[in-house]
Amino acid sequence: MASGIVESKGQESAQSGTSAAPSRSKMLQRLLDASSSLPAFIHDLLTTQAVVVAGTEAAAFLLERSGEDTMTMRSIAHIRPDESDAETRAAALRAFQNIVQPCVAQGKDGAIEIGGAEDGGEPQFCLVTLLRSEGQLVAVSAVITRARDLDRAKQRLTSMQLVAGYFELYTLRRYAEQAKSIAERHQHVLQFAAAVATSEGFDAAGMSLCNELATRMGASRVSLGWQKGKRIRVKALSHTEKFDKKQDLIVRLEEVMEECADQEEPVRYDPNGENSPNVVRCAKALSISQGGGAVLSVPLRKKDEVVGVLTAEFPPQQPVNPAVEGALVVASEVLAPALADRHENDRLILVKVGHSVANVARATFGPRYTLAKIIVLSVIGALAFVTLYSPMYRLRAPFQLAATQKRTVCAPFNGFIKAVHYKPGQAVKQGDLMVELDTTQLQLQLSEARHQARAKLAEARMYMRENKIGQYNVAMAEAAEAEERANLLQDQINQARLTAPLSGVVLGGDLTDRQGAPVELGQELFVVAEATSQRPDKIDIEAEIFVSERDIQDVWIGQKGKLATTSFPNREFGFVVKRIIPLGDQARSGENNFRVYAQLEERADWMFPGMAGESRLDVRERSLAWQWTHRLIDWIRLKFWV
Repeated sequence: MASGIVESKGQESAQSGTSAAPSRSKMLQRLLDASSSLPAFIHDLLTTQAVVVAGTEAAAFLLERSGEDTMTMRSIAHIRPDESDAETRAAALRAFQNIVQPCVAQGKDGAIEIGGAEDGGEPQFCLVTLLRSEGQLVAVSAVITRARDLDRAKQRLTSMQLVAGYFELYTLRRYAEQAKSIAERHQHVLQFAAAVATSEGFDAAGMSLCNELATRMGASRVSLGWQKGKRIRVKALSHTEKFDKKQDLIVRLEEVMEECADQEEPVRYDPNGENSPNVVRCAKALSISQGGGAVLSVPLRKKDEVVGVLTAEFPPQQPVNPAVEGALVVASEVLAPALADRHENDRLILVKVGHSVANVARATFGPRYTLAKIIVLSVIGALAFVTLYSPMYRLRAPFQLAATQKRTVCAPFNGFIKAVHYKPGQAVKQGDLMVELDTTQLQLQLSEARHQARAKLAEARMYMRENKIGQYNVAMAEAAEAEERANLLQDQINQARLTAPLSGVVLGGDLTDRQGAPVELGQELFVVAEATSQRPDKIDIEAEIFVSERDIQDVWIGQKGKLATTSFPNREFGFVVKRIIPLGDQARSGENNFRVYAQLEERADWMFPGMAGESRLDVRERSLAWQWTHRLIDWIRLKFWV
């Protein structure tokens, strides 16, 4: 490495004795007063380290992460006292990078010997210090110096480390200044918000905000413009209560505001500084017409929509401070919604209604929130469908097939079964003998009664010959009684042969195993169901439907419907209601039901009495919404009497 001015200055300072301390003190004070520019501070820090350790050459690098484990070094300062060309300096920087790389990889400071003693001089060492911020490596500095041995080099490294500690102090001061700037900015924003909140109405709030901004920012004029249709109109000027909307200044301000609103980003024109990278034509024209001062415009947004613009004009020769611009941007973001609410509340009711309708229409038919709109439209379409679409409402009710007509054959007197001629399931014709009762005792009783009747008649004739009228009458009465008993017994004997009351099929009464068994008067022996006219072996059936009390009002004679049995649920059969029993019955399921009888329009051979299923009676066309909710509504009405 080259030797030169840095080292000689250090040696001269050492020879001067008492003058070294004041010189280094000035350097340290310069570090404390370093600018906010990090490269400038690193350069001053590196110069101070080189002077402190009597360095001959120094370099500093910023550490930049290019991956999780990869770190690159970017040169930020290079102090070399000779007049080397660019190629020599680049080679020196590459040599520095190779030297400091191990220290960066290990995360440690180091004193590295890079050259032995020449001509009896001292060897060269590279002193490396790592600069950290909040524990993270951000930069590295390296100084080439000569030392008697490694221990002496490490002592000088300690001096460099002390100077490197000022980097932590510098970062702390930077953070403190930034925090102070942010706090001041927020304080200003709160003051602006208070000015808006304490004002009555939009115009007063705009005037208060413009006055407060002009005072806090040192602006010569602050103006507030608001969206009106497709144009921006000036609503307030700082320190100006009334102004002519047609004067040249107002027209130029509105052009500047529209230029900012069209670009939807801040517009800055500063003749003495840097302009914003967007279009500043109107801002430049305003600046020229007003004396050449800086112009700064910031859009006001509500929900990503530009509703107004704030424009600040500054005196000539006064540049736009970035902190001022940042404060104005923050104020616009915070205060725009409040100003928008004030503007909305100051409008007439009809205007508010019109704008609300327009906003709803714009949100409905605009390109945003496509998924939400699809969902909402789907819901609305579904609601419209279930409300307007009115299919046939069909009342559901359980049913059971039953015989159209059936007769019961009962015992005509107390007796015993003599013979049984039919079993359940067999077809019978009207008049066919079904069962015979034993008449032996009846025959005996009949003979006795007739004998008694003849005896009493003979006795009566005898009393007549003897002219005993009283005994005659008694005998005749007893004879008549015996004759009546004989006639009764004869009738019972005649009834002992029980025949089929109609042509049909025997449904019940299996008496085959009960021959000789006693029966009582009125006891059911057989049940015969009427057969169809076409098939004498098929029972004529009808549907017995059990309709709940809550639905009986929707049933009438002649009503049509369909039913399906449990055994064949895929087959439907039409029917017509022919009679309604107007008496509730709770015997089926504990619920009050009414029996409705319907005639089948078609029947199948496999249909028999007792088969059950579900029926659906056509009531009338009702909306799906009513069909799905009417039971709940009826329950609520019943429970709460509404």
